[in-house]
Amino acid sequence: MYKAIVFDFGNTIAKSGPLANALKAVVVDEKAFVVGKQIEKEISDLYKPDQIKQPEWTDIWARCFQKSGLTFSEGIGRRHLEEFCRSNETLPNVEEMLIELKRIGFKLGLLSNATGPKEIFQNDLETRGLAKYFDSVVWSCAIGYRKPSRKAFEAVLGQLSVRPEETLMIGDSEIADIEGATEMGMDAALVTPKIDVKTNAKYQVAMDRLFEDVLAITNTGSGRENRATQL
Repeated sequence: MYKAIVFDFGNTIAKSGPLANALKAVVVDEKAFVVGKQIEKEISDLYKPDQIKQPEWTDIWARCFQKSGLTFSEGIGRRHLEEFCRSNETLPNVEEMLIELKRIGFKLGLLSNATGPKEIFQNDLETRGLAKYFDSVVWSCAIGYRKPSRKAFEAVLGQLSVRPEETLMIGDSEIADIEGATEMGMDAALVTPKIDVKTNAKYQVAMDRLFEDVLAITNTGSGRENRATQL
């Protein structure tokens, strides 16, 4: 029986919207969408096994704006990220799931790779009414380290006062969540729109059945075990 469950945020408890669309909504310029796509690519490129440090978000935004000849300011970047957060949709039954997991007695953590100011992501979590259910919330931008770095996992495990083998990691990234957690000695569940994908996760969780699948794992320890060919 696990003592703690750690969740990723994007595409795990909330479906992420496009950064490009969010920038287009706040910057009135025909180049805004292209700049947003460049920012998306740079952030996507951070998802690699040897990426340990969390880069400064303003460096990424300034570089992408400069490539297209647009003027960047921190205020524009903050409005962009606030619009991005607003565009993300909490997955169905997430709050009910967290309430039930707390009722059962699990410690709950959130560990997310977040490129931007911590307070924007934290405020968004609070606005969704979800922050109160977590015993620990760790944003990579607050500690300077990203998943799959051991330091990122050590931060949330330390705050929860649990050992890796007592903890289940639930997330959508094979590199950041699954490989990172497995290297730490944690069990992991991959959140995916399509079950039976190739993964090294112990479990697979359907994005549209998050509540049911997570409860099946935590109540019995035998939820939807991974039967797909491993990577």
